[in-house]
Amino acid sequence: MGIKVSGLSKSINQQLIIENVTFDWQPGRIIGLVGRNGAGKTTLFRTMAAHYLADHGTLVIDGADVAQKPAVRRRLFYIDTQNNFFNYQTLSHLIKTYALSYDHFDSQRMLRLLAEEQLAVTSHYQQLSKGQRMLFQILLALASQTPYIILDEPFDGLDVLVRERIVTRIVDEMTSRQASFLISSHKLDELDGLCDQILFLKNHQLIANYDLEQLRVTARKFQLVFPQKAVPAIVKENGQLIKVYGRVLEVYFADYTPTIETALQAAEPVMMADQPITVTDVFRVKLGDYQAVMVGE
Repeated sequence: MGIKVSGLSKSINQQLIIENVTFDWQPGRIIGLVGRNGAGKTTLFRTMAAHYLADHGTLVIDGADVAQKPAVRRRLFYIDTQNNFFNYQTLSHLIKTYALSYDHFDSQRMLRLLAEEQLAVTSHYQQLSKGQRMLFQILLALASQTPYIILDEPFDGLDVLVRERIVTRIVDEMTSRQASFLISSHKLDELDGLCDQILFLKNHQLIANYDLEQLRVTARKFQLVFPQKAVPAIVKENGQLIKVYGRVLEVYFADYTPTIETALQAAEPVMMADQPITVTDVFRVKLGDYQAVMVGE
């Protein structure tokens, strides 16, 4: 069971957008997809949803290749936030359309969700604010009852209280019926504590795929201050500089071993404070433009 993306590639107007993207999406998992602007996140989603035809690669959903069994793609829910047919429709009409498109769409639940969020079914989509439009799309995704849901920048335009309610609904959906989510977001702090796994897109390719629980077992982050301005070799050779606050160095170690621990202690740091690793930290390390050159050489 689950979704298997294998070697997915897509070019548009002879420009390569995504190349050989491969990953597994297991049931009951929340995956974050991150990358710089233009990395190809939306193109990946559109290709998975058949809004674009892939140039190469396969998509297998619960053991069925969608090229051979297209109907299985209805187990995957995705709304293109930039290009859709919603503008001149009422919310009521859109609900009826999606009820026809998805076998297990729960119209009554959708109406309850709209009432809870104080969205009138008689409203026209184009009359909604940006945040309300995004909220409506997320509620459609939840009411679809599909096992796999793609959300493209779902928190964009939502105020903090609505975002918190949406996060709660996503987690409840995962725990109650093992729904799985693939979420892209520029608000990396909102992926912390929500995602089980993070995919990194760079230069058209998937360059990293981290299980966050496992990452936090092997990697460590410290705030370090050393007696001398020069930075010890153990830090230069094994660490990645994230930030500098005066003499305080915030350093990420991708593979923190007892040998590194011993060498750091031998350098006699004035301060060595263990810090929680965030998605933003890994984003800086994997996708930052700068070279992390240790100061004090």
